[in-house]
Amino acid sequence: MSQLTTVIPVYNGEQFLESTLKSVASQTRRPDRVIIQDNCSTDGTPLIAQAFAGEGFEWSRTESHLKIEDNFNQAMCYASETDVLHLLMADDLIKPNFYERLLEPLENVEGHALVYSAYEVIGEDGELVESGDLVNPFPIIPGGQARAIPLRQFISSQSDLRTICMPAVLMKTDRKPLPVGLRMGFIQCADAVFYAEITCEYKKFFEVPEALCQYRRHGNSATSRNRNQPVTLINDQWRATTAIDAIMGRRGWLSGFRRRCFIAASTRILLEGVPGLESDQREEAVQRARSITGLFAWWLGNLAAVLRAFFRQDRR
Repeated sequence: MSQLTTVIPVYNGEQFLESTLKSVASQTRRPDRVIIQDNCSTDGTPLIAQAFAGEGFEWSRTESHLKIEDNFNQAMCYASETDVLHLLMADDLIKPNFYERLLEPLENVEGHALVYSAYEVIGEDGELVESGDLVNPFPIIPGGQARAIPLRQFISSQSDLRTICMPAVLMKTDRKPLPVGLRMGFIQCADAVFYAEITCEYKKFFEVPEALCQYRRHGNSATSRNRNQPVTLINDQWRATTAIDAIMGRRGWLSGFRRRCFIAASTRILLEGVPGLESDQREEAVQRARSITGLFAWWLGNLAAVLRAFFRQDRR
C-alpha cells in the first residue's frame, strides 16, 4: 500500500483550521503522515494544531515568515519522502471517503500520476454556495467512478483556466521531487500553470467526478481578495494562458485570437460577479482588457459570455 502524506500550509488560520483537521481525522483511510506547516502564525493556530497531536498530526513551524508561494513550495518538498502527496488548504474540507476513493486509481499505476475529484464551494458558515465565478469545471456525478483523462485534454483545461482544485488533488510522486513548483508572480493562476508544467513528467491523470472536496470561500481568502483587483487579475490570466498555450505548442494568429476572446469573456464574467466594484475600477478593467484583446475579439468574447449565461439559465 502506498504511503500517503498530507501537508497543510497555514498562516493565521485559527478560524477554520480545526474543521479542516477534523475532516482529515475522520477519513475512512487516514493519511500515514499529516504535517501542519505553520508559517509563523501569530494567532491561535499553533494551539489548534498541537491539540491534534493525539491524532498523530505533526506541527512544524517555518524558521521565518514566507511568502505564500514559498510556503507552498516548501510543502511540496515532502514529495521525495512519500509515495503520494496531498496539499490541503487550512480552510478547506474533504469528505470522509476522499482518500479511499482517490487512492484507488493510483495503486496499480506505474510511474508518476495525478488524481483529482470534483469539488463544491462553501461559505464561511459551511453552507454550499450554489452560484458564482468559482465552480467545478466538469459534471459532478454522485458515486461516479474514476476515469482516465488524456494528457492533451488535461493541459487544455488548464489553458482555459478550468483548473482543478488543489486540495482535491493527490500526486503519486514515487518518492521523487516534483519537477516544478508554484511560479512566483501569479496571484491567482499559479495552480493552472503548475499543473500544465508538471506534465513534463506526469502523463497519467484520473478524474473522480464525485464532489469529495469543499473549497471554502470567505472574505480573507486569496480568491476573494483577487476579485477586488480586476486589472491585476486580468493581467494574471493573460500571462497564465499565454504560458500554458506555449506548453501546448499553440502558436500563430488563431491561437492568439482565441486567447484574446477568452480574456474578453472572462473579464465580463469577472465584472458581473463582483457587484461592489467602484465604477472607476470597472472602467479601468475594461480598458485594460480591451488593450489586450482588440475590438473584434472584445465583442466576440463578450457575445460568447452572454450566450453562455443564457444557455445556463435556460437549463435551470
